[in-house]
Amino acid sequence: MRHTSRIFGLIAASLIGSAVLYGQSAQVIYEQEDNFPFATTDFRSPWNGGNLGSGNFMPDPTGRIISTNDVFGTTAVIRVRLQNFTGGDSFGRLALAAGNGSRRTGNSQYQLPGDRSNGLGPANQSGTVLFGTWVGSGHQFGLRAAANDNSFTASAEARADVELRNAPMVSLTGGPSPTTPNLTPYLWGTGNIDPTAFPNVTFGWNSGAVSGTRGLINFSLFGNFASPHSDRLRVRTILSILKNGSPFYTDIDDSFVDWGAGDGTFSKTAAGAGDTYTLNIADDPDGTQYCISLQVQVFHDGYRDNFASYAGTVTLYDQQVYNQCFTVLVPEPASMVALGAGLAGLLGLRRRRK
Repeated sequence: MRHTSRIFGLIAASLIGSAVLYGQSAQVIYEQEDNFPFATTDFRSPWNGGNLGSGNFMPDPTGRIISTNDVFGTTAVIRVRLQNFTGGDSFGRLALAAGNGSRRTGNSQYQLPGDRSNGLGPANQSGTVLFGTWVGSGHQFGLRAAANDNSFTASAEARADVELRNAPMVSLTGGPSPTTPNLTPYLWGTGNIDPTAFPNVTFGWNSGAVSGTRGLINFSLFGNFASPHSDRLRVRTILSILKNGSPFYTDIDDSFVDWGAGDGTFSKTAAGAGDTYTLNIADDPDGTQYCISLQVQVFHDGYRDNFASYAGTVTLYDQQVYNQCFTVLVPEPASMVALGAGLAGLLGLRRRRK
């Protein structure tokens, strides 16, 4: 029983470790941490948890940098940087928000990230700052809190919060509703086309419009924000023609709609993709066989920042929606006679019934 408990304990520890390693997280490096009696300098994760310690990964998407100081005439400083991000959406993209700054007494101050290179913003900046980042980006985000005690009666404090969340993905919510090639007006018998009657076979196709949604990022500490990254909903048609089993013609058409960085629009629609084509069969000998197929695909293309670099593609829909073969064949005279006799018989039967 003790062995079983130990095995389950190892499994649980492994799962917890995996969550920390692959969840929305960042490594926290302490660049300055003043330690003296009656002063506390922490980076906490979660934001209301205990001190994390330098070099460790955040066990929660939220964090707080905080300095408190009860020693009159002194300043207690903590400065950290966040780096080596893990988790992210399907393309490894994340959003980092920082804010909720607060300070008390003297020249206490906090500083939020000013850029993605460990720079600091202005002291005691109001509001929330939002940055895009991604796994393997090499970005570094700095935070600083300095508690300056100049009061005999009040404790000094400076703090700010930070939170990591995945960038939102695009979901397919409507379509496609394809319009496929129509060969019916050209056909005779069981899948034949007479090149003397129809030397040119013209047909069209279209995927139909597609709709998709991209939600806002819900930060538990800061509310909702539009993604700092960009996305594309793209629909594609692939019309392929085989002639006697070998590739003869391919037509690829795309249509798309974009969400830029900071675009909070929830739902968008891309127009249908398609085209028309005229197949010339006038000089084809009897027995020539054509097979026409139509494939419709819908993709989510992800980009970093505002279309600054390509992040990846996820397939939302991929189906062959049409496939039809026909044979080039001139009707034989006997077939035409039989066809005429058949039509005459139908006409006579109709007259007798009248």
